Amino acid sequence: MNEAREFQEIAHCGGQVIFTIRSDDEGRRRYQVTWQSSRPVPAALYAIYALREGIPVADLPMGGIGAPWPEPPVPGCVPVFIASDSEGKFGFQCPRCEQYWRTRGGISLCPYCGARAERHEFLSTAQRVYVRLYCERLDEALSADEDGAHVIDMDAVADAAGRDVEKPPFYYAEQSQQKQFNCSACGEFHDILGRFAYCSACGTRNDLSELEGSIIPAIRNDLNRGAVPSGCLKDIGSAFDTFVGQYAGQLIRNRPMRSGRRERIGKMRFHDLVATRRELLGGFDIDICEGLTEVEIATATRLFQRRHVYEHNGGEVDEKYLRDSGDTSVRLKQSIRETQAGVHEFASLVLRMARNLHRGFHDIYEPAKAAIDRYEAEKKRLAALQRQNEGPSRVPPVSTAKPQLRGE
Repeated sequence: MNEAREFQEIAHCGGQVIFTIRSDDEGRRRYQVTWQSSRPVPAALYAIYALREGIPVADLPMGGIGAPWPEPPVPGCVPVFIASDSEGKFGFQCPRCEQYWRTRGGISLCPYCGARAERHEFLSTAQRVYVRLYCERLDEALSADEDGAHVIDMDAVADAAGRDVEKPPFYYAEQSQQKQFNCSACGEFHDILGRFAYCSACGTRNDLSELEGSIIPAIRNDLNRGAVPSGCLKDIGSAFDTFVGQYAGQLIRNRPMRSGRRERIGKMRFHDLVATRRELLGGFDIDICEGLTEVEIATATRLFQRRHVYEHNGGEVDEKYLRDSGDTSVRLKQSIRETQAGVHEFASLVLRMARNLHRGFHDIYEPAKAAIDRYEAEKKRLAALQRQNEGPSRVPPVSTAKPQLRGE
């Protein structure tokens, strides 16, 4: 994402929620709920059930045209429409870590801390205020003397975004964050704070995609363009340290373990390959060196130790390096140097170890298969359409939700 767009207010998509109140022959008040929009911006919609006091209690799957809504979990619940921002995205907030993000709406866990919950439990503070006001407006409509239509005008809400004007009662807007990405496993869009996260739809972490798709290629490009090999080696080691730290942080947050181990792992730096491999294998049965030969493990160990020499000793061999690296080709106080080929080999070894960690981590925290399967099926469908020269399928946003009759 362009830094200029970080933390910018994104207007609501607008539209109108219409409560149509009717009295039957016995004098009972009933209502229909309709959402409609004609603004020239992307718009999406989902629904939840809320108690009449404005407390969200369940998702409300609306289904297709003509499909009946499921019964509410508690009698008397109110169906509440929640519309997207003007980019077709929804903001959410974790009830555990309280962090905020945006996505298209299909969520099952927090991208930051991994907490799992139902979608309605991830509503932001502003959305919860909206739900409460929505329920109050419905109660007012049902208490009115005359039948008729009562409107919540979200167009006025959209028009007030970014302007120094008095905000409407239902006002809320979303906010752009720092990193936008599509999950490599299920395709879901995310706009998050920071760079690394879970996919909030399927639970796959994006760290490996970032490492092998962006971070390591950028370092390789610098190396090929004449960057100092020792500096590139340090950058690769730092990237791996960060990568392992992200996964280790989630493991100690979400896995039961003794406090001593949690504290030890929390303080670790992961450029010591021997110690890192031992801790992950002994504590979580994840072997980051799986599939590597003994020669490759020795090479990776030596190169991680060389990073330490460059980082802390100005490139001069010290006793720690001689002791920990197993390198017999150099002597104490000797200045060491790297080759371009050697650094590229280090990058390849780091990626293989990173893939082992990612795979082992998701053996423990399994991604949601249904979300991934839907994405794969959609890719196949689009590929088949393209082969028929029909182009990729486009589904226009739904502009109106089917009214449902509810009794007072």
